[in-house]
This record gives sequence, C-alpha cells and structure tokens, in this order.
Amino acid sequence: MRGGSDIPLPHLSFELLLTLARAAPDVVSFDQLTARVWPGLVITPETISQRVKLVRDALGDDPHAPRYIAGVRGSGYRMVASVRPLADRRRSSPEPVQPLQPYWVKTEAESASAGPATAAAGPAAPVPQAASAAPAVPRAAGWAGGIVVIAALLAVPWAISHFWRAPRGDSAAGADTVVVQPPRTVAVLPLVDLSPAGGNAYLGDGLAQELTARLTRIRGLRVAARTSAFAFRDRNSDVHTIAQTLGVRHIVEGSVLREGDHLRVTAQLVDSASGYTVWSQTYDRTWQDLLAIEDDLTRSIMGALQVVLTSDIAQHVTQAPTTHLAAFDRYLTGLAKLHAPSGAAHLEQAEESFRQALAEDPKFALAYAGLCQRYAMGYEQTRDAALVGKAEGACNQALKLDDSLREVSDALGHLYLVSGRNAQAEAIFRAAVTADPDDADGYTGLGEALDGQRRSAEAERAFRQAVEVEPSYWGAQTELGNFLFRHGRFVAAAPLYRRVTELIPASPTSYNNLGAALEMSGDFSGAAAAFERSLALAPTRSAYSNSGTVYYFLARYADAAHMFARATDLAAADHRVWGNLADALWQIDSRRAEARDAYRRASELARRSLEVNPQDALTWMQLAFYSARAGDADHAGQYASRALALGTDDVYVQYYAALIALERHDPPAALKALDEAVRGGFPPQMLRAAPDFNSLRGDPRFRQLLAQADKPPEG
Repeated sequence: MRGGSDIPLPHLSFELLLTLARAAPDVVSFDQLTARVWPGLVITPETISQRVKLVRDALGDDPHAPRYIAGVRGSGYRMVASVRPLADRRRSSPEPVQPLQPYWVKTEAESASAGPATAAAGPAAPVPQAASAAPAVPRAAGWAGGIVVIAALLAVPWAISHFWRAPRGDSAAGADTVVVQPPRTVAVLPLVDLSPAGGNAYLGDGLAQELTARLTRIRGLRVAARTSAFAFRDRNSDVHTIAQTLGVRHIVEGSVLREGDHLRVTAQLVDSASGYTVWSQTYDRTWQDLLAIEDDLTRSIMGALQVVLTSDIAQHVTQAPTTHLAAFDRYLTGLAKLHAPSGAAHLEQAEESFRQALAEDPKFALAYAGLCQRYAMGYEQTRDAALVGKAEGACNQALKLDDSLREVSDALGHLYLVSGRNAQAEAIFRAAVTADPDDADGYTGLGEALDGQRRSAEAERAFRQAVEVEPSYWGAQTELGNFLFRHGRFVAAAPLYRRVTELIPASPTSYNNLGAALEMSGDFSGAAAAFERSLALAPTRSAYSNSGTVYYFLARYADAAHMFARATDLAAADHRVWGNLADALWQIDSRRAEARDAYRRASELARRSLEVNPQDALTWMQLAFYSARAGDADHAGQYASRALALGTDDVYVQYYAALIALERHDPPAALKALDEAVRGGFPPQMLRAAPDFNSLRGDPRFRQLLAQADKPPEG
C-alpha cells in the first residue's frame, strides 16, 4: 500500500520486496536474492536488476534518490524505507468460518451500505523429439469477456507477520513506508482416493483438474499449473513446503470416498502463511450429485478468496460443463489418462473415454477439446500425419460449441505448434500473456511459436519470462532447457533438466532430457545412468532411442540397433527412430541391406511428415540423408537444397549436410558444414565419437575442429 492505495505486485516482485523488507536495513547480496526469490535456478544479476526495476516502477521509486530500495554497487540491494512487522494478533485457536454465500450475492443491508465495487539429431545422436518434455499445454487465460475485480482476502482474526508497515505512531502510511499485500495465488492438489475398494483416483484427479481450469479463468487470480501441483501426489510434504515450492499463498487439498452410490468429497483451503484452514467443507451426497458438488466446491473456494465477479463472468466460470453425469465422469477419466505418463496406451484410453463422454452428450465442448489434445499429443509422439486431421476436426467441433473455453484455446494452440503453424500459435499465446502476465504456459507457448519462426532472441526472452513468473513450475524449466538444447547450448540446458528431476522425480521424461543434455555435453556415463533411470520409470520411445545413441558412440552397434528397434516398436510412424536404426545397422557390414531397407522406410515416413509441415528444414535434410544412404543421389540433392533454402540456423541441418557431402565423396563441403555446425553450438566431442567421420580423421582441418572439444565448455 502507498498513500492509502493498494499496489498490485506479481509474485516474484512481491517475494523480492518481502526478502528486502525482512533483511532491512541490511544489504541482501545477489546470491542471497537468487536463493530466496529464484530457488534452484541459475540467473544473472541483470535478471535481478530488471525485477528490482519493476518493483521500483510499481512503488514510484527513483533509483537515483531512492526512498524504498537502494542499490549497493557490486553487492546487491537493501531496503531504506522504515520497516517493522505488524503486531501478532493470532488467537490461540481460529474461530470457525461461517458458511459463505455465493460471492456475487449481497443481502439488502450489505447492498445499502456498500459503495461501488472496487475495480537431437545426427545419426544416432539424440533425436530432437527425444529431448522434449511432455508436450507443453498452453494455459491461455482470459478468454471469457467482462471485468474481473479482486477484493481483499477473507477477513480472519489473525494477522500475518509477513506484512510490514510504518511505526504505530503514524496515523497514515508515510511517504517512505510501504505495506505489501501478497498476490492472490492458489494451488489445487489432487484429491486423495479414500474409497475402500480403491479405483477412484481418477475422480480425485479429475475434480482437481476441473477446479484448476475454472479458477484459471479468473483474471487477477494466479493458479499454479496443474502439472506443478500434481507433482506433490504421494509426497509427504507439509503445506508450507508445498506452497513455498509452488510459489502460492493458498492450497486446496482434500479427498474423495465412493462406496456404491454414496459419494463423499472433502476439501479445505489452507493459508500456508498462517497454517490455518480458511475454509473447509464435506459434501455427503449420492453419486448423481457429482456435478453439483463440483459446482459448489468452485463457488465456495472463490467465495473464501473473496473474488468479486460481475454476474456474467460468475455465471461463465461456475456454469457446469455438461448436465450429463455419465459424460462428466468419462471426461474426468479421459483427463486423468491424458495427463498420465506419456505412452500410446494412455492416449488411446483417453480417446476412448472422451468418445464415451460424447456418446452421452454430443454437445460437450470440453470432451472435443480433450480429443484434440489427445491427437495433437499423439502426433507429437509418433509423427503419424493422420492424427493432425483428427485433431483439427475435434478442435473445430469444440470451437463451434463454445469458443470461449480456455481448454479449447489450449488445444488449438498446441495443435498449431506441433503442426508448424507458428504464426497462428503466436497469436493465441500473445493473447494469453496479455490477458494474464503471470501465465507461464502462455510464455512457453509463445516461445515455441517464436522459435519456430527463427526469432531466437525473442523466443529466449519468452522462455525465461516463463521461468521468472513461476520458478517452481517444472514445465517452464523444461521448455527453457529444450530451447537451449535445440540451439546447441547443452551445458546450459543440463542444470535446468536436473532441477526438473528434483521437482518431479517420478517423471521418466525429466531423466530422459537430462541424459540427452549430458550426452551432447560428452558425459556418456552420466547420460547412460539418466537413460537407465528413465527406462526404469517407463519404457518410452525417447528413452530407448537415446539409450541407443550412447551405445552407438561407444561403438556397440548391435546393442544400439536393439534399442532403436525397441523405439520403432513404440513409434512405428516416426521417421527419426527408423533413421537411427538404419544408422546403427549401417555400421555392421553384414547388415547393410537391412540398413538400406530401414532408410527407405524412414524416407517414406519423412515425406508424410513434410505433408503436415513443409517448412521443417531439419526433416528435409534428414530425408536427403536417408535418400543418399539408400542410393537415391538425385533426390538427395533436391531435398538438401530445399532444406538449405529455408534458411535455418539449426546445427543439425549442417550436421546432416556434412554426412551427405561425405556420401558424395566431397570432404571440403563436409568440413565446411561441420565448421558451421560447431560454430552454431554442435559439440565437437560428438564428432570425435561418431564413426561416420572416420575418413576425415587425418585431415588437419578436422583435427582443429576436434581440438575445440578440449576447451572449457560455455553455457
């Protein structure tokens, strides 16, 4: 608060200001600020300075004559305003919270007294897709029109010592005093299944996901990403630790219990700062009341947060997604399968559940959005071009039924990304972050769209913004790591991926990504351990493919071929795994005929992929390489020219160009392409390990490239 007016601050700005206030008047160093505001991240002093600038702008502070925050050259920052904690007014036990009316309803007395409302890719190198985490699902907030107004938090009979104000003798906040209120933040944890017979975990997951989706439609309320909150499933962490990790003030937790036709849902809203339960409720109903329970749950939690809505938005946020109970039940089942660990079986099960939901209610827009996501995720995993048409059909149906739903925009943005329509994706994600500047998934989607248009500097800013607004969100860390990986900055990507393994240790994808970064950094033993851990958690195409690359660079070609063959079993329509299988077989003289067959299969699949996204320079160059190895030199040249004409800065395009040049017995052209690849960030230690360049090892220019592998790596 300044001059009697509240100052809205984003989460990171609030945490920075709170850290400085707690330490006042002492200096807080850059390292201390990093540890407290950006825990577990590697950031630069410039990032801290930019965040301080945002806080100063919000406070109206002048860095040359500071009244609140002063910089100490080379050391850090300190709070120069007068600071002291509020007196602790906690009671020995909280008073019971009375049941809340729907938040848009006022009694006659209230209405009379109330004023106006307050306004990886070489032969056997990590397949690029293998280094991608589970598909980013954009959280495009703010699609519903209207005005959303945020009031104060629910009044409770205790004060929070984290708020600061001037000495008590001042009748009003002085010019050099700041009172900070935290942003409205909440995370919804999966509801625990307490059913005696089990089997209802999907219901607890689905209710939590649906509640998260509804809350995220409210502008001004920041909701932790579902994937971040669900990482705490089955982990014995206290509420304070969970809230601190997720960067939120409030936690929603609870349980579901179903016995026959009887259903009990218990939920509570916990204020992590005080440890007190702000609101709790048990719904003891019949199974047929599931939709009403979900609606009541949403209304009550928003009431407890004192979120004031205009009537049209209130209706939109709380309206039931369907009036058919069976359809809603199957939709929740589909959601649980859709967000399960990546795998073709889970996606097929999700599709079946969504179709069953639509059989019950053909006008259920969310079920069509779920189908669209299922097909887009399937295409991303398998590159089966037929899935793109199915995704478009499902998204179109969802749009016709309700184009205001956030889930529909999520699905459409994701589809645009995976099918190479980056300009359309950019428009969706720019709208998302404009509506909600704290939308981490919106920034990652925007980063992907910009990177797809070769606007790398803008893309990196978007990815880093995603990490800044939600530091504990593993999806943002992963996407920034993926961006760095794609641009050859493997050493910088590795700590981000390692951080993700700490945030979600049960994720096979996180270990797979870490292994890919370590492998491309030349740490083959570390990579092998990470891939083994990934496969132990779940046998995926990515982990099998990347494990095969380790064997390939260790010259264990039969083992590599075996792992790549397992990858083709899981992704038979992915040209990249067939190309890697062919690479391993090529190194075994007795299996060259098998290798050529595999290259022909890879060529056929690559052409199908290019029908979906003809602007994919890497796939054009991979197709050129497959054709060259299969003996089709004429087409190989045409495909390579097409790839280079697209003007990409992808280091793998140059890597494949070098291999094609060697197939043409043109060492100078191969060395030129390799030099371009290394300049772009391709690790020279990978060239040293690759058997494909044995014919160049006597060339001094090649030895000069290898010498760069002995230099200290750059982030």
